[in-house]
Amino acid sequence: MSEELVKAFVTKADGKVVRVKLIDSSFQSELSNLGFVYDSDLSEYTFSVSGNQEKAELFDKLRILDVSFSGGKEWCPAEVFEYLRETGLLSGSFKKISWSGPGNYHLTVG
Repeated sequence: MSEELVKAFVTKADGKVVRVKLIDSSFQSELSNLGFVYDSDLSEYTFSVSGNQEKAELFDKLRILDVSFSGGKEWCPAEVFEYLRETGLLSGSFKKISWSGPGNYHLTVG
């Protein structure tokens, strides 16, 4: 496991819904304040966006709150962040989280 603790991370963001997995339960109110709703079927928090502009604004708020963005394949949240940055809707860096096994994660700056 990384030395740095993760409060939450974006698990999916390639469509009209952004999903966040909460790790630190004390961070729940921050997600709720942004408008995220808990989905008990997924055990994640969800937020519906109307398009890339709203998604970029939400990503910026999540980044400021130190939420990480999952790395992986094909339009993972980290790639979506990079795409929004390339199109000029976002700027700056973010934390990318990837796993080497259950409970073993690595954080990098994207």
